[in-house]
Amino acid sequence: MKIKRVLTLFLCFLIIMYIITGPILFKKFNITYEGSHEVETKEPEWKGIISFWDYPNLDTTNGSKYGWINKRIKEFEKNNPGIYIDFRPLSAEDGRTMLMASAKIGANPDIGPVGSDGFFITLGFLEPLDQYFTEDERKDYKEQALKEVTYRDSIYGIPWAAKGYTLLLNKKIFEERNVELPTEGQWTYDEFLDILKKLTFKKGKRGTDNVYGINGYIDSGCYNVYGILMSDGARFVDDYGNYAFNGPEALKGLKKLYELKHVHKVTHPQFGEMNREQALLSFLQGKCAVLMADAWMVQYIRNMAGKYNVEFTVAEYPVGDCELPVYMNSTYLSYGIFKQSDPNKMKACVDFIKYITDKSFTEDLVNFGYFSPRKSGDLLYIEDDEMHRINLSLNYAEPLPKIKNWWEIDAIIQYNIREMLVSGKTPEEVIRDVEGQVRKYFDGLKD
Repeated sequence: MKIKRVLTLFLCFLIIMYIITGPILFKKFNITYEGSHEVETKEPEWKGIISFWDYPNLDTTNGSKYGWINKRIKEFEKNNPGIYIDFRPLSAEDGRTMLMASAKIGANPDIGPVGSDGFFITLGFLEPLDQYFTEDERKDYKEQALKEVTYRDSIYGIPWAAKGYTLLLNKKIFEERNVELPTEGQWTYDEFLDILKKLTFKKGKRGTDNVYGINGYIDSGCYNVYGILMSDGARFVDDYGNYAFNGPEALKGLKKLYELKHVHKVTHPQFGEMNREQALLSFLQGKCAVLMADAWMVQYIRNMAGKYNVEFTVAEYPVGDCELPVYMNSTYLSYGIFKQSDPNKMKACVDFIKYITDKSFTEDLVNFGYFSPRKSGDLLYIEDDEMHRINLSLNYAEPLPKIKNWWEIDAIIQYNIREMLVSGKTPEEVIRDVEGQVRKYFDGLKD
């Protein structure tokens, strides 16, 4: 009984002590989780307005062209109170002209989609960004991605996506004509031509629903036909900045394109006249079996063109003397920063670009039909046969020449190719006329 009484008194003592000291200890060691789910904000070193212009990027899951970037802008502004992003959408048709004009008169934005554009880089409009890349960031970017934003050993852009070209193949038409798809999407030019001939046929009682082997589109900045032009080793500018589209390789590539339409007659009759949207529609409607196409069209067809019920796959460009499925492309989309006078604002611009191009954004690239410029994004399409095949083919894509007048040169080349397809100008005439028209851009060129 005595022991029991002692234990009872001891327990009573502990209870009294807890009542007295408990609230003090609770207050001292209490942990609150209020607001722990909210995004951490920070007080920026610089406050003000950053002007940002960008082109539309179609989200094939919802049809929005600017929804993704507006979302990232709002997040950045919330995380960095006092910094505001003045966003201006650019037209896909004349946005670059507007950027060039604004840069020439000093009315350019702080940030634009120009990080790999030779005009802005070579003329000194952009800030070098080397000091803002960590070693880990450099290692994660693909070598070619950094190469496209580098000029004279300095980095001028931050890549955020990659795009490519491919051949879209209508599987139903192949099956209807008892034509086998190219094994693993690879074929020689002779195999390619033979198949296109088999895929060109009259359909319907009056032959009004003819099906053609292939179609494409010609326009400035569009390189979907260049897999044919360059299949025998043609180049447009050599390693020393000299004009190079004037040799036998160039002539052979032009002849292939010319003969597809005018000799073999395996192209859509309006090949060379159609724009990108019209050519895509011809493929969706089953009027051509193969389309030389932008890679993003794969996701577009899957997500936004269901009413056409197109069964398709993709293939590489046919190989010629070059023995590789090469083509040319402005592969990497990147942002650049125009010249700044305030180092703190400069840092804020870099922070903004890094935020909207962060690795966490990688999975969203699928919605646009784009690819990752990072090594860590190589598995993005590992379970998607078509997009994975295109991603691998980016290794064969030649970057655009990094010379200040490339877009003027490109317009001249595209115009003459169109004249060849539409008006019957000969390949030899194209070689002669293009060289004469672009010579002024190369005489005395030292960049």
